[in-house]
Amino acid sequence: MKRFRIITFAAGGLLAASELARWWGNPRLVPLAFDELLVGGALAVAALATKRGPAALAAAWGAFCGLVLSLLVPTLDHLLYGPPKQGAGFYGVVLTAMLALGLAALAHALTLGREGRRAR
Repeated sequence: MKRFRIITFAAGGLLAASELARWWGNPRLVPLAFDELLVGGALAVAALATKRGPAALAAAWGAFCGLVLSLLVPTLDHLLYGPPKQGAGFYGVVLTAMLALGLAALAHALTLGREGRRAR
């Protein structure tokens, strides 16, 4: 579980740092990066909240999956039906990989929760 918490913390930090780097110096940072910063913070807090068990991890990874899916769908719409968007192909591949990671992590967190219930 310790390795999973480290991965969760790293994913949250990378998500927040990448959005800060992307929008740094732009006055629109707060409205446009707020959701990624919030989910990145949730992942980091869930990784550090060891007393909460896997429930906090599952909730944070579920929020991550929802965020990535909400970004992936419009990107795929641009790719399939236009109008053309610069970098949509690369962005779509990265978002798909992020969604796969998130779904695997969510499934792992839910499995940890189920195993914890059986151990009681």
